[in-house]
Amino acid sequence: MPYLGGRSGGRGLGVLLLGAQMMNIGVDNIPPVTLAAVVLQSAIFLQFGDLMKWFPNAGKVCLSVYHVLYRKEWRRLILAALYHSNDIHLYYNMASFLYKGRVLERKFKSVYFLYLLSVFTVLTSLTYLGLNIALERVLDDSSYDLVCAVGFSGVIFALKVLVSHYSPAGTQYILGFIPVPSKIAFWAELVIIQLITPHVSFTGHLAGILVGLLYIKGPLKPLMDSLIAPAPAYTYQRQSTGYRTGYTESNRGYNTRSTSQQEPRSNNYTAGLSEEEQVQRAREESLREEESRRNTNRLYPDLDDLRQRRQDRFQ
Repeated sequence: MPYLGGRSGGRGLGVLLLGAQMMNIGVDNIPPVTLAAVVLQSAIFLQFGDLMKWFPNAGKVCLSVYHVLYRKEWRRLILAALYHSNDIHLYYNMASFLYKGRVLERKFKSVYFLYLLSVFTVLTSLTYLGLNIALERVLDDSSYDLVCAVGFSGVIFALKVLVSHYSPAGTQYILGFIPVPSKIAFWAELVIIQLITPHVSFTGHLAGILVGLLYIKGPLKPLMDSLIAPAPAYTYQRQSTGYRTGYTESNRGYNTRSTSQQEPRSNNYTAGLSEEEQVQRAREESLREEESRRNTNRLYPDLDDLRQRRQDRFQ
């Protein structure tokens, strides 16, 4: 969500890079809501068809306290997030979103993920306005009311919090070489991105993080789930049971019994035998199986077979 600076740069390189990224992933491997969101924002940037009526330029859609609170242009809460200032801005946001969208849409399923994106888009915009109002009051600087921003990165930061929360703990490398714990990687990215590109909206990215934290640690998730519950997820737990392996299916209205919960079954090698007898029985059976397999795979009889057959014939 960079500061407003007009649409700069060309429309070629970033779009080509995004197309190459999608082809590398494979369109069939991108869930439908994630794919639709990327295509829609790319079409808006390229100004396809009647989209220019809704997104004529950055000044008409950018998000600021002045436009929303004082001029009551509420549509900017959504339109600003879908608009990108240049092709590189579009590429970086959509490349990041492709990864996070694939992870979260597969977890939550498409209907709930669309619901999640819609709520996060509005809440991130509202939080962004709230942060700017707070800064204007605390610093006594009215310029924060006029700061205007566009882009999807606020929502992406909110999704980044969820991906970190639902992923195993580990180490993530920011910019490929800065190691940070994965659970707090979004805080590190917030600071590092601001240092590298100071013109981006710090409050826009911070707003996304706060919305993400409100979802995983606050009341937002229970409230959202009370309206539209996420589709059940399926978790398979591997259970070793000697010779056999079972799986337990959870998060359903029923549970399938694993092998360990089924009735005990007698084993051909071990029923009623001591440990030494079990080992001997297993060794004999293994030798018989090996001999049978060797005879089955042999195309012609060997010399021992011919001698045995001749002996049997003259007896």
